[in-house]
Amino acid sequence: MPRYFFDIQDHERFSEDDTGIECGRLDAVRDTAVEALPDIAKSVSPACDHHTITDTARCETGEKVFRATMKMDADWLGKV
Repeated sequence: MPRYFFDIQDHERFSEDDTGIECGRLDAVRDTAVEALPDIAKSVSPACDHHTITDTARCETGEKVFRATMKMDADWLGKV
């Protein structure tokens, strides 16, 4: 079964996956990348108004095959 690695770009921090997980189908690669984003977002400081988290999947050869991005923007509306 092919192994895929999921690298995380969290604002200014980058974390390269050196373990990976085996995925039998490409749908599993997509699901793994997308499902990780909400858990990662839980660690974002509430004081941060603009934040982007990206999970990029690459195969065993290093080729990037999928990317999922979650963006959070918080803005006041009108006068406060």
